[in-house]
Amino acid sequence: MSQPQINVEQQAVKAAVSLLTQGTPDAWNRHYRSVHFQSLIQEKSRDALFLDFEYKDRKKLYQCVNDRFIRKAPIDYCEFGVAGGQSIKNWLELNPNPESRFYGFDSFEGLPEDWTKNAPKGAYTTKGNIPETDDPRASFIVGLFQDTVEEFSRNFTPENRLVLHMDADLYSSTLYCLMNFNSHIKPGTIILFDEFNARNYTDEYAALQDYCLTCYRDYTIIATRTDYVKLAIEITK
Repeated sequence: MSQPQINVEQQAVKAAVSLLTQGTPDAWNRHYRSVHFQSLIQEKSRDALFLDFEYKDRKKLYQCVNDRFIRKAPIDYCEFGVAGGQSIKNWLELNPNPESRFYGFDSFEGLPEDWTKNAPKGAYTTKGNIPETDDPRASFIVGLFQDTVEEFSRNFTPENRLVLHMDADLYSSTLYCLMNFNSHIKPGTIILFDEFNARNYTDEYAALQDYCLTCYRDYTIIATRTDYVKLAIEITK
């Protein structure tokens, strides 16, 4: 006699029960964040532009955002996680408006904590070397975010549309920067994420959701790679 087939809903319930009774807190978090992402993503990206590009071609996302949404108007661009400086240099090139200002935040000593198996503490270090640029609109703020971002934000007065580039990878770093910039974030602020769904949505995505929940914010996705790894959102509330 053949065994009765278990339908998809029963399998899901069985998996959830197993997770609750045997799973670790990290496993619970990954499951929750993944389910939460799936429940929101269709609504958030309903009017998004979907782009197909490889990691090395991520400048295509920046160009799309600059050309279609910023339209080369002056911006105040803050990048959290600069490393070798390729992204901020891309933006300097894409947005030549003389009134734009560009700020790069990084310790240039690598990640402050373990991230993935292939990116332990210290990964992405430039050994203290700051990217070179002769563009006077660019400034680099050197140090751990926890040592630099709060003071910068307290003394910062936006003069143009704010564009934040979150390339900090870690949940802790991403959330810290968003929270400290909350007083400057307004409807119309654009935020780019470089590893949005990393580690089952437990880093940049999770940080954005917790920030929005805490500060009563909302957003819509305006442009994204088809797999949602790299994307840009616009704050709507």
